[in-house]
Amino acid sequence: MRRGGVLVRVSAAKGGRFVLVPAEVVRSVFVLPAITPVEGLRAPAAGVALANGEVVTVLCLDEEGLSPSSQNEHTTAVVCDLGGEPVAIVGRAIEASGLFEEARAGVVRAGEAEAEILDVPALRREAEEAIWTARTAVLRSPQVTS
Repeated sequence: MRRGGVLVRVSAAKGGRFVLVPAEVVRSVFVLPAITPVEGLRAPAAGVALANGEVVTVLCLDEEGLSPSSQNEHTTAVVCDLGGEPVAIVGRAIEASGLFEEARAGVVRAGEAEAEILDVPALRREAEEAIWTARTAVLRSPQVTS
């Protein structure tokens, strides 16, 4: 079986690690002019950006986080549509797009490498849970008085 999507490198290690963003959720590949950090965001959320005139949440897959080199006018993202809500996925690099042979459940073969098929809705939920967990911790922490 073949799966369509966009192949994203998420590791700088030799040979790299890749994920496939499924075609079912991909809206476009877009160069983000800038990524604006937002206080309180937790990984994998990295900030917000403007893509095609819309403000989108940026989710970073790079294992080293959003590096300064990925925060420039050449940052390329996979913009996904999750039930009408756009999110942008960034990694180390976008390697390819097209149809890839499924190696086994949840994994495709991309040349010599394998790539996990990314569950984009689960990634967004992970980002939301991390943000709410951090906010809850702040609300529960004892206030310091002077």
